[in-house]
Amino acid sequence: MDPRAWILQPLADAGLSPSTITDLLFRLGFEAVTRPGDLDDGGIRAVVEDQPAEVQAAWTETLSRMIAAAELVP
Repeated sequence: MDPRAWILQPLADAGLSPSTITDLLFRLGFEAVTRPGDLDDGGIRAVVEDQPAEVQAAWTETLSRMIAAAELVP
């Protein structure tokens, strides 16, 4: 499986459309660029605070996968 697909699979499994997933990732990028200092847990979770619990859980898993994939890159 393509690593990008593996990272995003929890969001797809939660029923989000590709355009919604893209929107969430753009929002995450925007938060990362515009927030002063580090993007703490509150800023990361703010991206999906208006979403149902299953989407919030999928978001947490997706972020965990992003971190795991980043740690694999030399």
